[in-house]
Amino acid sequence: MADRPNRAELDPSPGPAAVSTAPADGPGGARIVVNGQPREVPAGLALPDLLVQLGLRPGSVVVELRGTALTPSEMPSVHLADGDTLEIVRAVAGG
Repeated sequence: MADRPNRAELDPSPGPAAVSTAPADGPGGARIVVNGQPREVPAGLALPDLLVQLGLRPGSVVVELRGTALTPSEMPSVHLADGDTLEIVRAVAGG
């Protein structure tokens, strides 16, 4: 069964590395949407780094970027840009 991480899991108190201090429309920031929630990140942030900031293990989730599911081998090469939309789904084992 798949499970979308809830808002609390995706929005822990951001540390200095999690939120850019530059305006999102400037060269240092990007406005993205993660599971329907707007978020500011440093422009060019690597997708695996975002997942770690969100408390997720990159190998334990499926990520859809702009409507296209990424394979695990594609994730390390993805760098986030202004306007990107992500859907993150975590696989949960159950009985």
